[in-house]
Amino acid sequence: MDYLKIVKDNCIKCGLCTDNCPFLSKYSINLLDFTKREDLAYSCFLCNKCSDVCPKNLNGKYISLAFRQNTPKYKLVKLTKESYPFRNLPKNKGKSRDLLYLGCNFPAFYPETSKTLIDLFKDKGFDFSIDCCKNPVKSSGYKDTPSKLLDDQIKNLDIDRIVTACPNCYHQMKNKYDAQIISIFEWLEEYNYIKDIDHECNVFYPCSDRYNREIFEVIKRHAPKWQDKFKSTNCCGAGGLASKKEKEIADGMAQSIKNDEIYTYCATCSMRFSKYNKVHHFVSVFLGIDEEVNTDYLKNALKAKFFK
Repeated sequence: MDYLKIVKDNCIKCGLCTDNCPFLSKYSINLLDFTKREDLAYSCFLCNKCSDVCPKNLNGKYISLAFRQNTPKYKLVKLTKESYPFRNLPKNKGKSRDLLYLGCNFPAFYPETSKTLIDLFKDKGFDFSIDCCKNPVKSSGYKDTPSKLLDDQIKNLDIDRIVTACPNCYHQMKNKYDAQIISIFEWLEEYNYIKDIDHECNVFYPCSDRYNREIFEVIKRHAPKWQDKFKSTNCCGAGGLASKKEKEIADGMAQSIKNDEIYTYCATCSMRFSKYNKVHHFVSVFLGIDEEVNTDYLKNALKAKFFK
C-alpha cells in the first residue's frame, strides 16, 4: 500500500491536523505537505492525534513510518531492543498456560510491582518473561517481524495466553502469535486481584490506547470516577523516537501537565510526567501497592534480569 499516495489523493487541506499537532504546527505543514518532507520522518511522535481529528481519517504516523522504512535509523535501538540485554526469559521446563509478559520498561520503572505480579503468576503455576516487544525497532524503520524467541516460548511452554503489562506491548503483539494477547488488567480482574478505586482519578491515556481504549475498558470498571482531564496533551513526549530530534516539543509535552495528580497505565508515561506531578500506575494501585515510579532505569533493569 502506497500510503503517501492515499494522503495525496484524499487530503482536503483543512488544517485540523496542523492545529492539533505541535510537530506539524512547528513546521507550518499539513499531512499533504508532510508527504514531501522525508527529512522530517523522525519528527513525528506517532501519537495518532492527527488521525483523530482528520475528517478523512488520514494519519501522519503512517507517513512517518513509510519514510523511516526507506531509511532506517537508530541502529543502537535495533541492536539493544532485538537482543534486549536485560531480558529474563522463562526458566520453567513445564507448561505455563498464561505467560506474564512484563516488557522492558515496566520492570525497570516499577520493580516492586513487577515482583508482586511475578509472585501472583507463580502462585497460579505460571511463568514470566522480561523482554522487548520490538515496537521500538518498528518505530526505527526496521522490518516489523514477530519475535522467534517468543514463538519458541509459546511452543515450549504450551502457552495459551500472553498477559502484557505494557499497552505498547499489547497493541504491538496482538494478532501476531499463536497465543491470545490480553492485558494485565483482564488477568487481574479474572482472578479477582483488583482493589477498586473509589475516588476521582484523572487519567492520562498512552498513545497506543488513547483512541480505541481497549485496555481502558477493563480499568474503568474498577475506577468508576475516572476523569478525562488531560485532552490537550497528545503525548508524554517519549513517543515515536521523536524526542531526540524534537527535544523542545518533547519537553513541552512533558511539562504541559504540572503540579497535578495523574493516573496512567504506561510506565514510560509515568516516568515522563513524574518530574512535575504525582503519578499513579493503575496496576500498582489496583494491587494495593501504589509504588512511585523509580527512574533509575539501568539499575532496576539489571535487577530485573535476575528476578527468580
